[in-house]
Amino acid sequence: MICILIAGPLLAQEKYPIPVRTADQKHGRTLSQFYWVNAAGIAFAKSQGVSPYEYGKFCGNLAAPTWGPGNDFEGLVKGIIYNLENFRHVTDAPLIVKENEDGSVNIVASDKQMHRFYPDGKSVVSYEEVKESMKGSFEPIATHMGAKVTMETQDSLLVFRVMKK
Repeated sequence: MICILIAGPLLAQEKYPIPVRTADQKHGRTLSQFYWVNAAGIAFAKSQGVSPYEYGKFCGNLAAPTWGPGNDFEGLVKGIIYNLENFRHVTDAPLIVKENEDGSVNIVASDKQMHRFYPDGKSVVSYEEVKESMKGSFEPIATHMGAKVTMETQDSLLVFRVMKK
């Protein structure tokens, strides 16, 4: 009788239970999936003789029209902030946004934000290739929006500078 009482609940358990996740856990997993697909795209482009930068430009040209009618500097800055914030893991430092005297805007993010997904020697593409792809994607989007975007790494920070043309 005891065996039946113990075995009943064990046998009634689902074989494939749906995991219970927090929103932060779901976001982290979604980020991981996005970064993997991004790496796969860059790796495929490289296998076809296309540099990560040129692949990024291809993606940026596809995306540029979705950023609106164009020539919207504030929209570009807000869009970059929005995207960077969406791709910021809960454990990453908050973004820093600073408007400069010349009207340009600096957006500073921790490079850990992306680097964790492309560990040196343990990813199908390097972190440097991912940054080159990102630089390439910003070019046509910024041009469409009437601006220019630069991206550089300073210590452990990614610094994006958005300038009006």
